[in-house]
Amino acid sequence: MAFSKVPGKEDLYVGGIFALRKPETFLEKNFTSVLSVIKYSFAGWGEEANRFQHMSIDIDDMDDQDLLVHLSSAVRFIERGLYPPVAPDESTSGQKQRVDIINAGPQSSPGSVYVHCAMGKSRSVSCVVAYLLWKHPHRFGGKQTASSTASTAQRRKSAADAVEKAVKWVREGRPIAEPNPGFMRQLELWWEMGCPVDHDGAVESHPIYQKWLYETKLKEARDLGMAPEADWIRFVDEEAETEKNEPKPEVPEEPKGELRCKKCRRILATSKFVVEHQGTGNKGSSNAPCPHIFIETLSWMRPALEDGALDGRLNCPNAKCGATVGRFAWQGFKCACREWICPAFSLNRGRVDEVDIRRGVLGIRNPPGRNGSL
Repeated sequence: MAFSKVPGKEDLYVGGIFALRKPETFLEKNFTSVLSVIKYSFAGWGEEANRFQHMSIDIDDMDDQDLLVHLSSAVRFIERGLYPPVAPDESTSGQKQRVDIINAGPQSSPGSVYVHCAMGKSRSVSCVVAYLLWKHPHRFGGKQTASSTASTAQRRKSAADAVEKAVKWVREGRPIAEPNPGFMRQLELWWEMGCPVDHDGAVESHPIYQKWLYETKLKEARDLGMAPEADWIRFVDEEAETEKNEPKPEVPEEPKGELRCKKCRRILATSKFVVEHQGTGNKGSSNAPCPHIFIETLSWMRPALEDGALDGRLNCPNAKCGATVGRFAWQGFKCACREWICPAFSLNRGRVDEVDIRRGVLGIRNPPGRNGSL
């Protein structure tokens, strides 16, 4: 089981590092490209190393390792190895040479690629799965959710199932295939973002990756008992609201709401920045609304958050008001409805007005005691 072929028409193989211990056996396979998902060098092979293209990704097989950022370049490398660029010749000398075959369409497979890590179980399998999800999406997610026009929400809903199917597909050729839980989650995000391969840094610039990286940095800071560095704080309202080329909703948007400072009526957040949580009752009562309204990190919080405190008060950003409207805790806290929110940015329901914005009518305040439609 040194070289396990991935089911399908491509000459794509996955395995471990032990297959490289006998160069003569390895070279008999005539691989044209080798992807090492581990720090590895063929420097000791001499001229024989020139028989194939090589790429190495230095990463450990641990849940918290960032493999996601490498998937675009790994998939592009595999595709180039299986479908090498067309070499220029006399018949095409007057035409533009095709040097990048990403999204080039169906063709025969003249190349053979070996993807390996240490054991051929987690890291290498993850890269192979990423390639399959990009190359053959309809095999794992259905026509609608795999298409480039599918919404992020559609892809998110199908992500876990698509990744599991792709892993099972690889497992048919290599039974020990088993990406670690952290890599499985990253593969779900890869599918959710549409498997971007336009360039090697396509993942790194993607909003979904940036959000995941931010959450990872927050967890690292919490584990160390520290607030995140100011440069890493992500203010959601300053970012792009939607991804480029995202399809428009098929149904009209629901009426939006606003949260305003009860003292000066300054708008603190709109409904799209409210973090959903259980919030069904207070101290066991199903009738009383939760006193906390959790929201995303917004730019008006900057003065309070950039001081490096783990927790503290949130004050109205109106310089003439400054009323305390809530509190924050990077390490999170349990709200009155007994749900743990982390990190927590809470507005006190008693210190804000919940306002519906209906079609043609603005500023309709909810009756006292009503939970509102945020």
